[in-house]
Amino acid sequence: MTYDAKELAQYPEIMNKEQMRKVCHISKRTAHYLLQFNLIPHVCTGKKTRCYAIRKKDVIDFMINREVNPSRYIVPTSWYKYGNEDVQPYKIRIQPPLPNDPQKTRRYYESKLASYPDVIDVSAIVQFTGYNRHTVCKWIRFGKLRALALQHKYMIPKCYLIDWLSSDEHNSTLRKSRRHIDRLWELQKWSDGQ
Repeated sequence: MTYDAKELAQYPEIMNKEQMRKVCHISKRTAHYLLQFNLIPHVCTGKKTRCYAIRKKDVIDFMINREVNPSRYIVPTSWYKYGNEDVQPYKIRIQPPLPNDPQKTRRYYESKLASYPDVIDVSAIVQFTGYNRHTVCKWIRFGKLRALALQHKYMIPKCYLIDWLSSDEHNSTLRKSRRHIDRLWELQKWSDGQ
């Protein structure tokens, strides 16, 4: 038996795409491929969402046939592209140790921001930190990054930005941007003479 009867018992006789993919243990893109090319018989209801109606019997037949003839259900690799680019798998990056010398961290960021003007806008911070605009604005709204509101635009003095970047709260962020991680690694090797 290539399927779990107990697992199937909890699903209705007519399933949608999400239920079918969970029963078959396949991804959403694979499920879409199988339905679009009619490899699993189904009825399209015409709705914008949840438009597929798939009989439980057809799902069972698919799982049995997939065991007998797996090559028939192989999805072409080009199916998993996003736009014009292949989807890259997420790489786990080793997190650098947190900086333990706040003065060194401050001097490091002062040297990195030396070429920036004394007051900068959100887009410059986005470019420097690698975090998106929404995150930077959230820091400002919650008072983590102090800023001046001028004509519907946040302007941040460079000294306030350095205070935030040097803080333990910022450096202990769980989901760091790639640029933040790279800067923390660089900080480990950095000395004042650079």
